[in-house]
Amino acid sequence: MGIIYSIIDVGTNSILLLIAKKNNNNIDILHRDAQTSSLGKGMKDSLLTKEGILRVERILEEFIGTSQRYNSDKIIITGTSASREAKNISELSDWLKEKYDLPFHILSEKQEAYYIYLANKSEFAMFNGFVLFDIGGGSTEFMVVKDGILDYVISTKIGVRRLNNNFENENDKIKYCRSKLIESKVLQHTPNAFKVVGIGGTVTNLIAVKEELKVWDSEKVHKQVLTLDDVEYFKSLWKRLPYDEIERLIPFDPHRSDVLLSGTIILESIFEYLQLDEILVSDRGLQFGVLQEAEEFKLC
Repeated sequence: MGIIYSIIDVGTNSILLLIAKKNNNNIDILHRDAQTSSLGKGMKDSLLTKEGILRVERILEEFIGTSQRYNSDKIIITGTSASREAKNISELSDWLKEKYDLPFHILSEKQEAYYIYLANKSEFAMFNGFVLFDIGGGSTEFMVVKDGILDYVISTKIGVRRLNNNFENENDKIKYCRSKLIESKVLQHTPNAFKVVGIGGTVTNLIAVKEELKVWDSEKVHKQVLTLDDVEYFKSLWKRLPYDEIERLIPFDPHRSDVLLSGTIILESIFEYLQLDEILVSDRGLQFGVLQEAEEFKLC
């Protein structure tokens, strides 16, 4: 018994697939996958490139096919930062509707943050106060949680693809991140004692390389500790290595090699802004939050 849901999250840099069976409050994860689409690569004047749209369509064809093989009862496809900003996103949404009769649900900044919070609320319920941040391709969301309640939410225009598209110089990237973090006012809303949890491909890939994983293993990534020393080491490493050598370190996600440095710069900026020595890493993205409300999910 139970209903099988397929949740596909179309981000600015990556597309994530989660297939799970729900039976009342019991969740059985059947399949997970992630592929780098670089949807926001080369995005100028709020226009996605044709190449980016085609890459997304190819991955969606594969993920929808996988969902059908698992006999998914409901397929939910969401879009975030690049989808919100792109003037020509209808090219993708119209294609989805015409080919698969599936709607493309573009989440607002607050909706995106809410589902990230929902995905992680119970995972870190042992902490009275904690801050979640999710480094994406086009934006980074911050969520301050106090006594289990979402107390403050802000979406910043900081993302790995956004940095790559707009800046070539490392110092310019750092200055931009610092200014956006100050504008976010997250620090003013944090409780006196708080833990910080990082989400997204940057932090999970750093842990995976730290653990020398050659195949993705969520159990060896989720809830692991990433220190400031780790971040500084990896920033130096990404600056030193060519892309092909970075790809050998992340065989499970090689196409991320060109954004890992920008992601680590963002991460280092967050450590600096929140005055951190370490964070916990979560492997639970927004699709886990959508899964919790999948029965009633009708967002358009």
